[in-house]
Amino acid sequence: MQSPDERDRWANELTGRIAGSSVQAGSIAGGVHITAPGGTVLPTPAQLPPPGLFANRLRELAELEALGGRPGPVVITGPGGVGKTTLALHWLHRIKDGYEGQLFIDLRGFSGTEPLPPDEPLERFLRALGASPESIPAGTDEQSALFRSMTTGRRLVVLLDNAVSAAQVRPLLPGDGESLVVVTSRHRLTGLVVDGARFLDVDPLGVPGALELLERLIGADRIGAESDHARSLVTLCGTLPLAVCASGARLAARRRWPIARAVAELGDEARRLSALRTGEGDISVSAVFNTSYQALDEEHATAYRLLGAHPGPDLGVAAAAALIGTDEHRTADLLHGLADASLLLEGPGDRYGFHDLVRLHARDASLSAVSDHETAFARLADWYLTTAVAADLALMPGRWHLGDRYADPPPDGLFTSRAAALEWLGREQQNLAAVAQEAHDTGRHAVTWQLAEAMWPLFLQRKHYPSWIRMYELGLAAAESCGDLKAQARMLEGLGIAHSNLQDFGTAAGLYETALALERRTGHRLGEGSALEGLGVVALATGAPSRAVELFAEARDVHVDQGRPRGIALMDRHIGEALSAVDRHAEAEETLTGALEIFRRLDEPYHVARTLTCLGQARLRAGHPDEAAAALREARGIARETDTPHVEAGALHELARVAGHQGDPAAERLFLEQALAIYTELGSPQASPVRERLAEFPAVPPGDPAS
Repeated sequence: MQSPDERDRWANELTGRIAGSSVQAGSIAGGVHITAPGGTVLPTPAQLPPPGLFANRLRELAELEALGGRPGPVVITGPGGVGKTTLALHWLHRIKDGYEGQLFIDLRGFSGTEPLPPDEPLERFLRALGASPESIPAGTDEQSALFRSMTTGRRLVVLLDNAVSAAQVRPLLPGDGESLVVVTSRHRLTGLVVDGARFLDVDPLGVPGALELLERLIGADRIGAESDHARSLVTLCGTLPLAVCASGARLAARRRWPIARAVAELGDEARRLSALRTGEGDISVSAVFNTSYQALDEEHATAYRLLGAHPGPDLGVAAAAALIGTDEHRTADLLHGLADASLLLEGPGDRYGFHDLVRLHARDASLSAVSDHETAFARLADWYLTTAVAADLALMPGRWHLGDRYADPPPDGLFTSRAAALEWLGREQQNLAAVAQEAHDTGRHAVTWQLAEAMWPLFLQRKHYPSWIRMYELGLAAAESCGDLKAQARMLEGLGIAHSNLQDFGTAAGLYETALALERRTGHRLGEGSALEGLGVVALATGAPSRAVELFAEARDVHVDQGRPRGIALMDRHIGEALSAVDRHAEAEETLTGALEIFRRLDEPYHVARTLTCLGQARLRAGHPDEAAAALREARGIARETDTPHVEAGALHELARVAGHQGDPAAERLFLEQALAIYTELGSPQASPVRERLAEFPAVPPGDPAS
């Protein structure tokens, strides 16, 4: 008989929660054999979908190979439709034989529905790895722990597609071992850095890769028959793979359609996004962008819409702050967030821009709230005009201005140097032109012509002739639209100088004559002086120096009446040039030297360099080559310091003449070659006489240092 203590010692009890079958036994002697019903043996998971069409990602594949050789997840990021999943699948299918199985899940981060919660993919993965339904715990934490236990020490591929956040991904990371985890997302998921993540940003294909993809869709014969249209098509698609596939699929289904027809459809920006979809709607570029946009919180979505009001190619933080209507610090945070969501492209120097197709989507979103769009653009146009005026004042504070913004002092510390102001105008040139066009199109005509006026130093010093003429023609149209006769004359005078620079003197003379009539009609004396100056330049260039002196003298009287030393010096420089042309050397020297002194006193380095070049030319004509060379060398140095290449080229051309006068053909050739390189880059007609003079030199033998 057993005592109570002995009974407790041999008791056989089960406590706690029991999952599945259990066996209770007392004392056992010999072997135990348990037979359970047979279970289904699951195949090794091989869940990767087919990779689909693939083109031109050799660089990205090489980077993935390098990233995949180290522990931690590989995160592939990029905008919707850029081909992240296709790239990941292509790479993983290449290397999958080195792993014992593959797990795949679409986390639906950007599907337009709710993203998958972690417990759903965890349950699928656990079942694929052999866990029976009754053994899978209910909580996400327990499921994640079981997943790590079942994957520790194994070598698996895990592709987590379309993730929306690091929190969605982290429970799905396998346990220690040699498994490879690849995550694709439109967001950068920087939170995964703590899990050892490495990142690859995927950009659009580029034209060669997009043409390769299009060829796989519609065939090489059609590409070859319409190669130019094919290139135009992929360019209009922004070389975005999804867009190329949408257009290519439509063409593939319609063998009789020429590529030119698809190009014509996409040529209309207003219809481009709607045209980038298949007939069944299963491929839609607009739908992809919509899901990214709808996934934003309200503040980022508002910023995205307002940024869509920017008509230019890119923007900095300050311009974005003007659009959004907040401070630069908060704006920078919003821009970073949109870049992390792959809706903005982040460039060097804190510059941001849209992919071409995303820009259209953002603009559509912006226009859906008309009043917000108009208010945002008004803030942007005001900011660009204020800043451009400040740049103009920093570069040429002494020139007279027509726009009313010049009456207000510029913001403190905006430009710390002339170089910074010129650099800003050059960097923002396309944005300024786009804002000017949008302002004109929306009835803000005064903003348009004032932007043209403020860009004057850029055009004068950099000689971007096509942009110069387009901008001032737009400014003229805007001035005509608002009936401002003084502004019309100002724009005509700017166009006259551009055409004079291009040696189109007939056109220039007509522009100046029209401007002069307007200036006299309105009684605008300073404007009258500018028109007279332009006519004098034309007279001097077309072989009428005496008439030129008369016109310059009339213009000089205007500046004397207005008490403007700078204007007087400008006219004296022109008069000195004309006097030199008629061999009145002593008068020319005296006049040019006086103008030079005024420009030095006024701290006008551009005009100092221009006057020194005229002085060097006059001294050479007077038979003083050494003094000419000294002035020209100083002019060249100032031109290089102030980044005015056409002034440098002019000094080099005159130095070549000095070298020729002194019998130094090697130096003459060198100066001419240097001048020609600058004139050619500027698209200047002055390249022709330099090229003709160089053609007169004997050929340089190979290996000669002068070659």
